[in-house]
Order: sequence, then structure tokens, then C-alpha cells
Amino acid sequence: MLGSDPAKVAMAVAWGDAWTNMIQPFWALPALAIAGLKAKDIMGFCVIVLVVSGVVIGLGLLFL
Repeated sequence: MLGSDPAKVAMAVAWGDAWTNMIQPFWALPALAIAGLKAKDIMGFCVIVLVVSGVVIGLGLLFL
């Protein structure tokens, strides 16, 4: 009803879901345990990657 392409909408939702997974470093917990670090030790890096990749993903989806 909105006139949007369902494939583009599905990909935007998938990218958005993957992007928000960078907010919390659950993907890095095994490596952190091996290195003896805590999640708070890498949160600054996660935020930087989140913002930079958000700009890239946003621009990519805008011009898709």
C-alpha cells in the first residue's frame, strides 16, 4: 500500500537488526573471557564502530 519494494524493506530491516547488535558486545564475550577483559573495556570501541558503520549503512540504504 505504500508503494515500496518489499525486498528493499526486508533488507533494510535485516541491516538495522544487525547494526543494533553492535551496541552490546555479546559476540565478543568468548574472546573477552580468553583475554581476561570485561565488556566495559571494549564498549568505547563498539560505540565508535556503531556510529561509523551506521553512517555507511544509512548512506548505502539511502542510495539503494
